[in-house]
Amino acid sequence: MHLPLTATRRAPRRTPMIAALLLACAAVLGPGQAVAHADPVSVTCTGSSAITYSPGLTFTPRTSTYAESDAYSSCLSSDPTLTSGSASASYTSSFSCLGPLSVSSDSHYTVHWNNGHSSTFDLDYTDTIVAGVENVTAIGTVTSGDFTGASATFVWLYTAPSPLACLTTTGLTNQTGTVTVTILGT
Repeated sequence: MHLPLTATRRAPRRTPMIAALLLACAAVLGPGQAVAHADPVSVTCTGSSAITYSPGLTFTPRTSTYAESDAYSSCLSSDPTLTSGSASASYTSSFSCLGPLSVSSDSHYTVHWNNGHSSTFDLDYTDTIVAGVENVTAIGTVTSGDFTGASATFVWLYTAPSPLACLTTTGLTNQTGTVTVTILGT
């Protein structure tokens, strides 16, 4: 059938059908219930790292306290209130200038964020020195606090220990470098 140009077609009435579907969904979900979904987690920070050794490192291994202070000064995050953070760590062990520092795992590295929250990480480390750069990489997960369950990768880069400082009786007493962290999860 062909309608004349002056005639109009009416859309079928679907309002009662839509209302019935909405009521059925509300009955299934229950009052106050919503469909749950997880927001993706994404945090990337860069900053600086400072290490002190007491007593300083020499070519002869000796027990020393290693104290690290990290400042995450620039962060991009799925949490808009998170813009920076800080962390510190301290270990006492046998160290020397002859090889990379060896901290194989740590379940207590905690970053305190600028928004008053924190994240604690369980990390496994590798430490290599190549072409005068010490590269410490840590991979693990957030075990408590913000972003629990998310994966994390940290990379610290330091100038390798100076052989001249290692020859003195005082030894190498500090290192400075950069640090980056990437946290990803759902």
